[in-house]
Amino acid sequence: MDLNLISAMLSGEDAEEVRKAFATINTKLPFLSTMQSAEVSGVFKVGNNYQPFLELAKEVVDTHPEILPAVFNKDEFGKDYTLYKTIQPLSIEAEEVSEGLKKSVMAVGGDTINAALEVYSAVKQHKDKVPGLSVLYEAMFAFFKRTRSKKDETGK
Repeated sequence: MDLNLISAMLSGEDAEEVRKAFATINTKLPFLSTMQSAEVSGVFKVGNNYQPFLELAKEVVDTHPEILPAVFNKDEFGKDYTLYKTIQPLSIEAEEVSEGLKKSVMAVGGDTINAALEVYSAVKQHKDKVPGLSVLYEAMFAFFKRTRSKKDETGK
């Protein structure tokens, strides 16, 4: 069965435009975090359930700042809140693009390897009939050689 999951083209110019767009994103978001896994595990994750809580906290800071301790940094809270509200939707969009790219790479990789296996089969079938094809067959066959396990080498 000939299953082709993706049939598309991306010009070198368009690919370069996408690379430039990523570079622009990185330039516009120089504060992107590089936290390590251990650090990430210690951060309180704000999911959709806490969105209303953040908004209520912002309302309190704006309407009743007098109740907050003097050490509470209202300006930093405001900056963090605004940045969060701005980049959170961008994160969702980026995840969608990333997921689409990952799945597309997987699909087109699958399409390509399946076609390459057909090519290998044709090379294997004609290696002794077409001059020079046996060299290509040997190079391709190297990907399918099985290494002997230690069990086989010891005879156990």
